[in-house]
Amino acid sequence: MKPSSRVPGIGRPPAYPAVLRTIEKLGRDISHARRVRRMPAEEFATRIGVSRATLYRLEKGDPGISLNTLCMAMHLLGRLGAVADLADQASDDIGLMLSRQAAPRRVRRVRGASSEVGEGEGAATTDDGFVAW
Repeated sequence: MKPSSRVPGIGRPPAYPAVLRTIEKLGRDISHARRVRRMPAEEFATRIGVSRATLYRLEKGDPGISLNTLCMAMHLLGRLGAVADLADQASDDIGLMLSRQAAPRRVRRVRGASSEVGEGEGAATTDDGFVAW
């Protein structure tokens, strides 16, 4: 997919359509969460430290809104943990798979004395020469 050129702003990289749709959905979801909690927009904006216009941009899915503004809004809605879990390593199946593949298959003891490792006590080396103790 090609990036969209409809993102306003000078110097901002173009966003892909799927990214824009996701940001817009996030904005709608924040707006809905605020309204079901019966929080007026003006009060919500004040409590997260932004203007009413910035809150409007957040709720409309403007990709130029700062991460801080998003996190403050999520915190006020009691959903900051959801942001913290977005790229959690424990949930990253691809990252976990790659880290398992990168682990050495064997670890061997270092032969000979070495002053850095305490004369070889407890030292081991991996297949790629990494020394651990």
